[in-house]
Amino acid sequence: MKPVSHPVRNLVTRLHGLFFRRTNGRFGRSVRGMPVLVLETRGRKSGKPRSVPLLFVEDAGDWVVIASSGGDPHHPAWFLNLEAEPHGTVITAAGRSSVDATVTGGEERERLFGKLAEVYSGFHAYRDRTTRELPIVRLRPQG
Repeated sequence: MKPVSHPVRNLVTRLHGLFFRRTNGRFGRSVRGMPVLVLETRGRKSGKPRSVPLLFVEDAGDWVVIASSGGDPHHPAWFLNLEAEPHGTVITAAGRSSVDATVTGGEERERLFGKLAEVYSGFHAYRDRTTRELPIVRLRPQG
């Protein structure tokens, strides 16, 4: 699988998030049948709100996402933002939820990678393309 260039991927990601938010999730809630949420974080350097659409799976009432960045050698900005401040907002077609983020590890991480790869088999190629461990993040609704 040939990676998509950064400028193209970034543009598509921004447009997807924009349409998702503007239509309250009526557009962009899935990509080829795979579920999508929008994660809002605060920029660790700028302090400005940032948002990104991500594929996800549900697990025990939480949303689970993977910081794959297409197998790039560096973690995506949204993940670095959550490392700096592990709180954000998830937007789905059902509405908005404040969340706390935790990075999974060990057997839980492997189990969740399997669930994510069932939704999108490309995660295997992303994992094989990079030397970094792809963080898997559990987004737990607050309250």
